Amino acid sequence: MRELPFGARISNSFVKKLKWETAKANDESPGVLPCLCAEEITRHQNCDCNEGLSKRIDIAKRPEIPTVNRLVPPTPSRVMQIKERAWVIRFEKRRPPPKAIFEIDDVELHISERAQAELKGSIIQVVNDRIVVTHDRI
Repeated sequence: MRELPFGARISNSFVKKLKWETAKANDESPGVLPCLCAEEITRHQNCDCNEGLSKRIDIAKRPEIPTVNRLVPPTPSRVMQIKERAWVIRFEKRRPPPKAIFEIDDVELHISERAQAELKGSIIQVVNDRIVVTHDRI
């Protein structure tokens, strides 16, 4: 575990991913700088009202079977929009201000001031090849 000057801690798994991704990016486009930033991922999921309801059927009690008109087209199911926030490593050619660049094992990492404020007091690690940020509870 390494401590960053603004109060966040990074795990060895994150450092390993950072080195790997940076080496890969520099092979493709030399001179790029890694940047840790938050990204909002939007996905859609069908939401069926009866999906969560599962109950046991007792055959001895003559279960009530709903009638279904198969000639009428089914009503469209509701679609739920789910927004998730994920931390990712992006690569940029432009040079950020020096106070936003941190050197970690000979690799420079850019973290914007806004991201620094958000990451203050958190632990940044990699779990199942995804960057996971957990905040310390007070």
